[in-house]
Amino acid sequence: MERSPVFMKLSAWSKRLLAGVCTAALLAGGASALALSPAALPAPEALSVTNASDAQLRAALSKLAVVYSGDTHGWQVSSPYEDASLSSASCGLYPYLFLSQDDATVSLTLGMSCFSTQKMELQSIRVETKDSTYNFTCDDQYDGGYDADLKSWFDFEFFAMDDHAEYLTEWASAKSVTATFTGKDGSTKAYTLTKDNLQAIRDIMAAYTTLLDSDASTAQSVLSSLAK
Repeated sequence: MERSPVFMKLSAWSKRLLAGVCTAALLAGGASALALSPAALPAPEALSVTNASDAQLRAALSKLAVVYSGDTHGWQVSSPYEDASLSSASCGLYPYLFLSQDDATVSLTLGMSCFSTQKMELQSIRVETKDSTYNFTCDDQYDGGYDADLKSWFDFEFFAMDDHAEYLTEWASAKSVTATFTGKDGSTKAYTLTKDNLQAIRDIMAAYTTLLDSDASTAQSVLSSLAK
């Protein structure tokens, strides 16, 4: 089955900010300091009126990094596995969660990073499992560059996934997932998601589901206690 939905792109401002902090994370050796206002992201989902317990939410978030920004009044949740991926110049498909303190909404965003020996401005990304193919079209904004320490070129793309969360769930349960990055010059690079990358997706999706099943006060209390 081939799927080519119209994925909602992040606003230019949001995309530049995400790419900027990812680039900064490369210089710092990780992405744990990433924080962005959920209000800048489209199509958030409201927290459910059904309640996941405090313990359930803590368990779901226990393997993830939580960062709070007072400037943007929200929490960002990411996987520590991405830190290792960035610091080793490895390609990756890593989701993020953003929860707004003001309106109790949670957003799911997918970040795709490509590292290569030559400059590669991404045009499209094709993700394949045994049963399905997913096509992502990149925008015209180049958010990459060259990292002298890693001796590698890189580019980032970000997509809002609230309307396609099931795709990430499908990838997480697949035996093998391969992403093919295609540059505007026609060059390609294939990346098979590592065990850690797939585990990061599972961890984020478990937290996403639990957050949606949490009431706002429980979610904010737990996130506040875990935030760095």
